[in-house]
Amino acid sequence: MSKLQIIIEENQKERERLLAFMAGLSEKDFNFRLPKGWTITMVLGHLAFWDIRQATLLRRWIQEGVQPASLDADAVNEGVSRLSAAIAPQAVVKLAADAAQTIDSAIEQLTPAQADELLQMGLERNLHRALHRKDHLDKIEKAMKK
Repeated sequence: MSKLQIIIEENQKERERLLAFMAGLSEKDFNFRLPKGWTITMVLGHLAFWDIRQATLLRRWIQEGVQPASLDADAVNEGVSRLSAAIAPQAVVKLAADAAQTIDSAIEQLTPAQADELLQMGLERNLHRALHRKDHLDKIEKAMKK
């Protein structure tokens, strides 16, 4: 099995896990505070933002050859968390679901050669969205069990 196929399957698995998790949330759950102060709404907005960013970068790389520029992820995350807190829970659920589907579909359209080129550029996390989703979902589920 190719690296691209593994990434596609893991992205799908974690996207389905994200969708199931969001479907099981109550209105109260969206305001649940996680250990670092973020709410579940903020985390869902964060996931949506990064999936949208990766989809945009992937599209620009394919169409224009544009490579991602470095950025201060902590500063971006601070802004995204504040914006996400202002989004209604059902809107953030739709945004996170749509963003995950968008990036996963874009990755599924890559050729193995394109995926290999991106991986050789050190962009595995840009493609392997399951890693980001899994990390946050694991942390949320752990915190909610306490």
